[in-house]
Amino acid sequence: MVKNNKVKKVTKHFSDFSKEEQWLQSMLIEGWILKSYDSEDMNDCQYVFEPVKSENQKNIIYKIDFRELNQKGEFEEYKSIFEDAGWTLLSKNSWYSKHIFYTTSTNPQRDIFSDQESYRERERRRMSSSLLYIIIGMLMFVVLIVLYIIYDRSAFLGVGIMTLFFNIKCMVDYYRHKIVYKSLLTREVE
Repeated sequence: MVKNNKVKKVTKHFSDFSKEEQWLQSMLIEGWILKSYDSEDMNDCQYVFEPVKSENQKNIIYKIDFRELNQKGEFEEYKSIFEDAGWTLLSKNSWYSKHIFYTTSTNPQRDIFSDQESYRERERRRMSSSLLYIIIGMLMFVVLIVLYIIYDRSAFLGVGIMTLFFNIKCMVDYYRHKIVYKSLLTREVE
């Protein structure tokens, strides 16, 4: 964590979007406003904060969506829809999957989603992304182990083991999002 009067950089990993939103709100209460972040897919995300300059900024509400936008036109349309609804998007470009929005609305219940189905879809998109990484990681692991067996080179084994650890992290992330997804399904039934 780097801190001075101008900028504070924090690197964290979240497996729950709600907890991440709450953490961003707590940083705001402490006097730090989010200015940018590095896109996080499976790794830690670096958040860049600046000091709050006015009391009005403390009314900001942060919300997060997870959506892969493959074309610049899609990204611009996505951004425009939210801007029309009073939200500002902090994502730098269409390569980001995690999109952090903020609004200065005085309504603390303000949200980017209008229903529970949208929350479920966000979690489903995140789970699909994690599952893709798991499949790719497992394929890489198998290929590297086969190469190790054929050529008896320890480098293949070393990289294979590193791939396995990355894959375990992806599996844990997938499982955590699945728990959130199931809790959202349970809320619908109640």
